[in-house]
Formats: sequence, structure tokens, C-alpha cells
Amino acid sequence: MHALLSTVESYSFIAVFAIYVYLGVVVIFIIMENRDTSSTLAWILIFLLFPIIGFFVYIFFGRNWKVVNPRKKDKIKQIHEKTESIVKKIQHKQESYIASIKNKTMSHSVERILRVSQKNSDTFLTTHNAVQILQSGTQKIEALKKDIKNAKTFIHMEYFIWRDDKLTNEIKELLIKKVQQGVEVRIVYDPMGSFFTALFHKKHFREMRHAGIEVVPFFNALSPLRITTVNYLLHRKIVVIDGVIGYTGGMNMGQEYIDGGTSYESWRDTHVRLQGDSVLFLHSAFAINWEEARGTSLFNDKYFPIHASDCTERVPVQVISSEPDSYWQPIKQALFAIIMAAKDHIYIQTPYFIPDANLFEALKIAALAGVDVRVMIAGIPDKRIPYWAAFTYFEELLLAGVKIYHYNAGFLHAKTISVDGSICSIGTTNMDIRSLHLSYENNIVIYDESIAEELESDYKEDIMQCTEFTIEQYKKINIFAKFRNSVVRLLSPLL
Repeated sequence: MHALLSTVESYSFIAVFAIYVYLGVVVIFIIMENRDTSSTLAWILIFLLFPIIGFFVYIFFGRNWKVVNPRKKDKIKQIHEKTESIVKKIQHKQESYIASIKNKTMSHSVERILRVSQKNSDTFLTTHNAVQILQSGTQKIEALKKDIKNAKTFIHMEYFIWRDDKLTNEIKELLIKKVQQGVEVRIVYDPMGSFFTALFHKKHFREMRHAGIEVVPFFNALSPLRITTVNYLLHRKIVVIDGVIGYTGGMNMGQEYIDGGTSYESWRDTHVRLQGDSVLFLHSAFAINWEEARGTSLFNDKYFPIHASDCTERVPVQVISSEPDSYWQPIKQALFAIIMAAKDHIYIQTPYFIPDANLFEALKIAALAGVDVRVMIAGIPDKRIPYWAAFTYFEELLLAGVKIYHYNAGFLHAKTISVDGSICSIGTTNMDIRSLHLSYENNIVIYDESIAEELESDYKEDIMQCTEFTIEQYKKINIFAKFRNSVVRLLSPLL
């Protein structure tokens, strides 16, 4: 009996020792990745609380496979180098473009936004553009269907979510007709966002493929050999038609983006339709993702025609794309520069509000400096955890003078920011850490007073559908709810 106890104690000691060694190695490994401090601490906490489960969560969602894989980095570098021939079509015009709008209304701080976005994402200012803001799913789909019907050469589409429902079946039939007319159609979807369609509605994609439409999942992340890429979501929403018309913004491809579906009375979202040189850069983001997913290149004159002369309007636009391997986090830096450029007001719409430390501090500084800062988020959440985490940021913002609004007429999914009625951004990026650091995103920055004022006018109308969240209301939150919110905030770098 004594010998048995001794053996058990020996094995117990070995097991405990092995666990401590395991945790020590993991902690060192995570620290050596030089992540953001909050992200590092969040992952260490997960390992300490859930050592076994934490390992598998980290393998699938935490390990930066994209960055640490040298072959993958080399492949991505080669793809990005192909954009240089596209960039050269615009590059030589940059100084004259910047000078032309600088002579109008552009301040030195706005020029900094242009410069930093140009440096950190190889994207340039384009001035030969027409911009149409689409503030509802109905507006977007009606315009898109018309453009699809008029397509002559190709239709390229990229969506985080692609449903199998009334809307997508209607779009599917339109696309099949265009293929029969000789138009090339390519679709990239995110396998996580479109998981249920890919898994349980295979017929939907199969019918499109049989009709001649090329439909591919980004990174093929559901295959066993590449499942570790699921953490890097293709959150972009891009449509490019004939290289002359482009769409991007918050709306995916599904019926709920028109009528709210079965969960919401309505769906409030913002999309934008582009014509002109800006489509060149929007299409470049699609072409890079297509080559990563499919292995074939689209970088040639057929898919990137020079079309500035076809656009008579002169709206200055800059397309900014970010990826998990982006060295400078271009969209986050652009948003930071936009916020710091504000002198009078900042209007923000985002469904989720989990800002990183830099953006959080920038909003407080702006408010303390007397800028009218307003943040509108979803008052009827679709995801409880990020909704709860957002409340932990509110107290400091409210004390600094930031106004916070909860949109209650339906689900708010718009991702916009407007400053001083002169500059605005519309895109796919939520103001949360996942969008800012981990997902493939794209935003457009518009340097035009009439467009910015239109967006701000719509914002003020949306406020009529909101309730303002005040410091008095924050103080009424009970201690248990505050504790719950604080606990989920610990996971905010992972949300």
C-alpha cells in the first residue's frame, strides 16, 4: 500500500511539474511574439485558467500562423508586388492631386491623413470619382442589381457572409444569366462567416459553379490542413463590375440586410457605390485575395482598365485596406489620424465598440479638448459578449464629455466616421480589436464636404432613433453586471 501511494505521489509530482513547465514555455512563447500588451495578457490568462482547452483555442485562434510561416510571407509579398504596376497609373499624379484639394479646404492635419495612409498601405488619393452613399439594404441591392444587369466583361464579388435565402437566390439567377451572356463572374466568401451555407446549403454554391461561376472559399479554411487560418476573417464586402463600378461597406449578402430578417424589425447599415479611379484600388484588394485563394492572377489591363476619363465628377477618395500581416495597421492609423484632426465634432457609428488603447485615448483627448464626440452603437445587440464589454469603456468616455447613443429601431451595423463636415470614412471595419488587428478589412476615406455633410445629416436622423446613455445610467448598473462586463473585457483582445 505504501509503495502504491509512493508511486501515485511520484506520478502526481511529474504531472504537476510537466504542467508548470508547459505553462512556463507557453508564457515565454506568447511573450516572444511581441503582441499588444493587453492581447498578451489575455492569452496568458486563458492558459492559466484553462491550460488544456487554452492550448487548442490558441492553436486555432491565437497563433499567428500567417506571420510566422516564411513561405506564406514570401507568397503574399509576391502577390503584393503585382499591385505596383497598378499603383504606377496613379502614383505620378499624387502631388498634383494633393495640391489641388489642399488649395481648397484641406488643413495640414488632413494632409497628414493622406500621407500616413499612402505610406502604410501603398494606397493613393484619387480625385476622378463619383460617390453614392447607400443607407439601406434596399438602396444597395436595387443599385447592385441594375449594375449586374448592365455588366459587360466581369463581375467580382467578395463577402464575409453569403446566405442561401430569397435575396441570394435572386442574385444567383442574375449572375447565371450574365455568365450565359459571356460575362466572367468570380465570388470569394469567408468560410467562417458563410459556414452554414457552405456546410448545409452546398447546393446553392454548387448550382453557381455548374453554371460557370467561380466560387471559392478564402484560404479554404475548412480543410484539415489549413484550419488554423480561421482566426483571420475575410470581413471585406467588395463588388467590382467591369473595373469601373465598385461597392463596399457594411452589408453582406443576405435577406436580413434588407428587412432585418427574423431577429430584428429593421437593419440599419451603410454602403457606398463608387465610380472612377478609386475602383482601381478596391479591385486590387479583391485581386490579392483571389490570388491567395485561387492561385490565379487578375493583375492585367483587362481587369484594371484606365477609366478616369469616363468619370466627370471630382470627389477625392482614398481606399485603405488592412490585413493581418499589415505591418502598420493602416485602417487603425487612418482612423486615429482622422480623430486627431477634428476641431469641431466627430460622429462615429459602429455595431461593436471595443477600441484598442490608442483609439480609446484619442477619443478622450478630443472630447477633453472641447470636440463634440458622439459614438452610436447597437442598442439591440446580436452578440452579448462584445455588447457587455463595451460598457466598460463608457464611464471614462462619458466623464471626458463623449456622448454615447444606443440605436434601438433595429440592428445598427453601419461602420462610419465623420469629422467636421469635411472628411468621412465608410467601410467594413468595426471599432473593435478584431477588425482593427486580425481581419481583412477595407475602408474608403472621402475628402469632400458635400459627402461628409450628407453622411452627418443621416447620422442626426439616426439619433432620433436612439436613446442617449448617460453617466447617471452607468452608475445604476449593479455590481454583478459591472463585474461580468469587466470579466469579458479581459477577453476583448480576442473578440
